[in-house]
Amino acid sequence: MPLIDVKLYEGRLDGATETELIARITDAVAEVFGDQARAATWIVLQEVPATRWGIAGVPGKPPLSARG
Repeated sequence: MPLIDVKLYEGRLDGATETELIARITDAVAEVFGDQARAATWIVLQEVPATRWGIAGVPGKPPLSARG
């Protein structure tokens, strides 16, 4: 069974976004592995605080949409 682990900056998800992201990732898996994989595909969405990201050797920054 495919298990897809998606990590995003904290605060990027809401109910509608989560639902659409899960559906589209599942569709992509089914397109590659066949529709029978759909029922066995697990998607895990994890929101991570920006301070817990490391980018190019330094702590992460807030997403572009949140920058001033």
